[in-house]
Amino acid sequence: MINPGHLCDQGYFIDFFILLILLNLRIKKLYDLMKNTRNLFLLLIFPVLIFSACKGPKTASQAQATVETGPVLLGFDKENVSKEEFERVYAKNNGGKEAVATHTPEQFREYLDLYINFKRKVFEAETIGLDTTPAFQQEFNTYRKQLAQPYLSSKEVEDELIKEAYDRSAFLVNASHLLVNADQSASPEDTAKAFARVMAYRDSIVNFGKNFGDMAEKYSDDPSAKSNKGNLGFFSAFDMVYPFESAAYNTPVGQVSQPVRTRFGYHLLFVHDKIASTGTKKVAHIIVRVGERYSSKTEEQAEKRIREIYDQLKAGADFAQIAAQYSDDPSSSSKGGDLGTGRLLPEMENLKLQLAEGEFSEPFTTRFGWHILKVTEEEKRASFEESRNALKQKISRDSRAQISRNALIEKIKKENNYALNSANFDEFKASLDESFLRGVWKPDTAKTALYQKPLFTLGKTYTQPIQEFVDYYVRTRSRRNGMSVSQAADEIFNAWLEQELLKYEEEQLPNKNPDFRHLLKEYRDGILLFTLMEQKVWKKAVEDTTGLKKYYLDNQTKFHAGETVDVKEYRTTDEAAINEVKKLLAEGKSDAEIEGEINQTSALKLSITSQTYEKEKDQVPAELFSQPVGYQTETEQQNNFYRILVSTTKNPAGIQPFEKVKSQAITQYQDYLEQQWLVELAQKYPVKINESVFNNLFK
Repeated sequence: MINPGHLCDQGYFIDFFILLILLNLRIKKLYDLMKNTRNLFLLLIFPVLIFSACKGPKTASQAQATVETGPVLLGFDKENVSKEEFERVYAKNNGGKEAVATHTPEQFREYLDLYINFKRKVFEAETIGLDTTPAFQQEFNTYRKQLAQPYLSSKEVEDELIKEAYDRSAFLVNASHLLVNADQSASPEDTAKAFARVMAYRDSIVNFGKNFGDMAEKYSDDPSAKSNKGNLGFFSAFDMVYPFESAAYNTPVGQVSQPVRTRFGYHLLFVHDKIASTGTKKVAHIIVRVGERYSSKTEEQAEKRIREIYDQLKAGADFAQIAAQYSDDPSSSSKGGDLGTGRLLPEMENLKLQLAEGEFSEPFTTRFGWHILKVTEEEKRASFEESRNALKQKISRDSRAQISRNALIEKIKKENNYALNSANFDEFKASLDESFLRGVWKPDTAKTALYQKPLFTLGKTYTQPIQEFVDYYVRTRSRRNGMSVSQAADEIFNAWLEQELLKYEEEQLPNKNPDFRHLLKEYRDGILLFTLMEQKVWKKAVEDTTGLKKYYLDNQTKFHAGETVDVKEYRTTDEAAINEVKKLLAEGKSDAEIEGEINQTSALKLSITSQTYEKEKDQVPAELFSQPVGYQTETEQQNNFYRILVSTTKNPAGIQPFEKVKSQAITQYQDYLEQQWLVELAQKYPVKINESVFNNLFK
């Protein structure tokens, strides 16, 4: 069993979050070693014990080679550790430089001793070649790519997008739209026709006074326009695709936008209103639907039913209970009608704006049935700083993220003197045929010389031949309908170029960004440490059953306990449920029968567990120790739960049997193995501490 104390020691030097990820990856392997032991409980809660947040990629050996500059604090034969590096790690894991300003030399010394042990373990992992194994390289490179993602965007553009999104979220826009379908892969001819259509509609509205809603109802390719005349209700930032959102916010009230291109086609927008947003509202609803599947078979029955429900609500009935009992929406009725804070139907969005927290609407209809809407919570608009991280996450998942990515691509090109060899690319495109459009083109073996010609260059040394582009095409074959061969080649090239430029930038990140370099090294050392500890301590303590048993026999005094009692514990937060448990126990029902009866509606309602309590140490009724086995306590209430205890075994004071303390023995055996190992590592990797540098830490 893993001892959390070991990782807490190491966690001074590598981010606990890194170890959390690694632990989760290996948890199945450790479980296989530990099944049928009580250690499984500690294994499952262990990630919680070591969790700590971290900040947001060169090969592993290159990451290792980067050394901090400045005075040397620790001198190992293998590598020196600078004062700067130690201070950075110490401050990061102790609350920052301001927090450590008052720390004492004794605290620094304790930390330094732990840090020396950590470095020795990493050195040992390198010495035995753990950093060269395919398993390590694969795991490290996977993390490397993930860690690089937050750095592969233009910070300046990203900051502008965050501020723009925050400013827009201060307002709600009510707009209608008229859509003319135009697929992204449509031919230039079809795209031009769609644009001509949408411009003609705009001309009719703007110059000839046609009503926008009537035009949307008649001509829009959005099916919902037949019933809502294109009206989308009120919406805010992130509710629509980014180009559409921008047009809505940039078009003055009462005016029609220019055509807006999205992946759906061309849109015209008419902006009805813009109002200030007071914050985020969470809503719930009750719906009565009409049809053979529902209680209401006709519209008249549905209206009568919803109005009776409305009368009950006005009389003070609980909305959530009424929703659970009567609503015809199974996905929300079980949650009291909860719809969350997401976007609703336009008519529901409009009502949501008018309702204050705790208020509910009169019955109203949509194409789905009769509704009553209630605002259950209202959260005031947060400040920019409070909203920043959430907005950043939304942008990363939104189409506007490509704007930041495009800015970075242009920056990479400019910084590295990107140059496309147009002549070679044109020659390559001239060699293609129609099969290229169908995704079935095959390289011509007679054109090997052409494929070796450079396609683009970066800086003075980085060159990509046409062959790399050919390989990309083969890996990502797809049809390109409605294009010429040259257009298809350009489109595929642009996708490949972006990938190659980002890969190039990723390789430069450790040199360009110190924070990334440090984080990358922490992940590298974390993987090595975890793998080595798993081999030398954790797995060994579990698998070496002979050594474990010998350790127990040699140290029996460590496993002494007072009188203990084993009990079954019946626990629930529901008072009615615990009363039912008491009744079922009196009837002699089995645990399976009790669980089946109590947990019919929820598997979480009642838990039945086995526990061991020690006399005068644990807070349990004294009668459990004085009464015979089978004694059942009265119902106890502790904090927010109720429990009943039933004794199953009584154990006299003394040395506990091996099977009883196996998990405790494994933990202690781990400590023993590690201490023996640390003595060996100290001899193998001696260190010289520069005391004068130590005395000037953080000065």
